[in-house]
Amino acid sequence: IKFLGILIDKIALFFLKRSENRNKKTSKIIGVAVKTFFLIILVYYGFNALKLVLKVSNKDLKRIPLSVFYSFLRVTVAQVISLAWTLPVGVAIGMNKKTAKIFQPIIQVIASIPATALFPVILSVIIKKSGGLGFASVLLMLMGTQWYLLFNIIAGAMAIPEDLINAADILGLKGLKRWKVLILPSIFPYLLTGMITATGGCWNASIVSEYVHFSGKTVKTIGLGALISEATETGNYPLLLLSTIIMCLVVVGINNSLWKRLYRISEEKFRLDI
Repeated sequence: IKFLGILIDKIALFFLKRSENRNKKTSKIIGVAVKTFFLIILVYYGFNALKLVLKVSNKDLKRIPLSVFYSFLRVTVAQVISLAWTLPVGVAIGMNKKTAKIFQPIIQVIASIPATALFPVILSVIIKKSGGLGFASVLLMLMGTQWYLLFNIIAGAMAIPEDLINAADILGLKGLKRWKVLILPSIFPYLLTGMITATGGCWNASIVSEYVHFSGKTVKTIGLGALISEATETGNYPLLLLSTIIMCLVVVGINNSLWKRLYRISEEKFRLDI
């Protein structure tokens, strides 16, 4: 009986291993089939996209470099203006619990108002005075993205440990030295997160802020967002595809060349292990 039990166990184990091997082979076959399918789809659409991009006229190609430059300039200016007010305000709110309780709900309500709802008001004032969309587009970018920075800065300031704040008080750190030694290193990772999100938001906002229908006419300025909007409206699909690809490449390039490096620095130098 004992021998019979051992024999049954070995037979069961044998069939179990065979079943596992079959399952592994089946899984591999399915995996290869799925990968091949998606590769074929990718090659097919990639080839069609390439054919479409090659149809872009020389006139449109010449417009792209300058458009990228102007949009990049506007995004940078919008970020600088945004940072100039959100950094001190965010730190002031975040480092004071009473102030945070009062102002955070108010800011959340203001931030929830769609930026596009205020576009006509801004356009009516600025375009009449300046006659163009250049500066107005910066403000339109700013309105939709500044809150990313503010909320992240507030969160960073609130996360500063009380022990560090007390230590800074004991050491008499005030003014610029307090910012340099305590505040900026502590909120740096949060600041980066806000900057990355706001930058991406600015590039997206350029599509609606550089090419606008206002008072029965089209108002536009030079920019990559304007190219995308114009190509969409006129049905210029080769230019639309190429402009969109370039915008994606610019955003990814900035993320990899700038923000990833700064994140590495923040992890190495400004990490708080509590």
